[in-house]
Amino acid sequence: MNKSIFLKGSALALGLVLMSACTKVDSPVQVEPEDPIIQVELDLTNLVATDGWGQGGFAGSWAAPEVTTLDGRTSGMAEVYKSTNEDVAATGVVMQQKIEALPNGHYTVALYANAMFTPDRGFASDLTDGAMDVVYVFANEAQTPVKAQIATSTTENGKYVVETDVTDGTLTIGIAKAKGGTNWHTIQIASLACTQEAPLSELYKPLLDEAEALLAEKMSEEAKKTLNEAIALPHSKEAMDNLALAIALAKGSINSYKIIAAGGVPNDKLDNWICTNTNTFHINTWSVEGNEGNDPSGMVTPFIENWVGKPGPLGEGDIFLTLPMLTPGEKYTVSALIRVYSESGEAVSGAFFGSEDIAKKGTAFEYNGMKGVYGTFTQEVTVDENGSLLIGLKIANPTFNWVAIKDVKIAAK
Repeated sequence: MNKSIFLKGSALALGLVLMSACTKVDSPVQVEPEDPIIQVELDLTNLVATDGWGQGGFAGSWAAPEVTTLDGRTSGMAEVYKSTNEDVAATGVVMQQKIEALPNGHYTVALYANAMFTPDRGFASDLTDGAMDVVYVFANEAQTPVKAQIATSTTENGKYVVETDVTDGTLTIGIAKAKGGTNWHTIQIASLACTQEAPLSELYKPLLDEAEALLAEKMSEEAKKTLNEAIALPHSKEAMDNLALAIALAKGSINSYKIIAAGGVPNDKLDNWICTNTNTFHINTWSVEGNEGNDPSGMVTPFIENWVGKPGPLGEGDIFLTLPMLTPGEKYTVSALIRVYSESGEAVSGAFFGSEDIAKKGTAFEYNGMKGVYGTFTQEVTVDENGSLLIGLKIANPTFNWVAIKDVKIAAK
């Protein structure tokens, strides 16, 4: 029993005895229970794998709202595109993922999604534009219809909400077809929230156990201080909310240090990456230009790319990786293989990695009528006062339409 609660309870009991001895009490005094029933809202978006939809790559940013989870990851939009009459007619699950070891409760899942038929591709569909009975997003057995559209250049994704109860710690979410008619589908997590109602002690204990276990992991001093302070608070609904937030911050910090310990970031994920122009930004899994015998860059798939159709050029902006919740002032050396391409054959300029001008410092080449520059570039980066490590590529007055990034390495100085 919490000592402070015991003392408060004792004082209250003594006061009631003295009051009854001196005055007449017409109505009973309501005493709050020591273990009240409470309702809590948990943000569990960070448990959704942003690249875990089972198939497909990432859709262009023209259709993908920017979503960053509480632990700092950037959520990419997964897509599946099919190109036959059979694919248009197919039904069933298109993309899904299963999330396990969840707390039981009532779940609200918000998703960005789209379902389209792309005309003039050599196959047919009898889809009625705007139909609501063809495609749906789902969470376990619950379903919400998605508006099916005949694709145009301005088709955008809608936001849909599905609610369901989890009773076995497992939630499967995704997008599926009830009827034929569409051949291009996208999905992206917006948020995953859980509502729980139970005695305070029952909801508090698993959070407390998780927080204490996290203290054994490497995290920033600020994240550890915040976590320790949250653990030490007297138990209450407000303290529980503080503890949940402290856990999320600690996990973000732990994840950043794990990436650093691994020596770099994966080539097939967009977690923690942000691109500020409006051109396509995704994982390329199909290009062959960098294969042996083609261009000399070594830029083999998969790699991260920012692209617009030739002649371009790409829009100005920044492409950067953010590792949040590190200790301010820490210094790192960062390197990456970068290739800049002008598919129209223009001379390449306007790309910078840190202070390095890629066009001037890299190796120029020509391949199949295209001009490019490539190289492994290095910069020294200091964690800023907010605890963020930013690894960036700047695009300024570019003459190219395609930039690719691969093999990002991070080492402490």
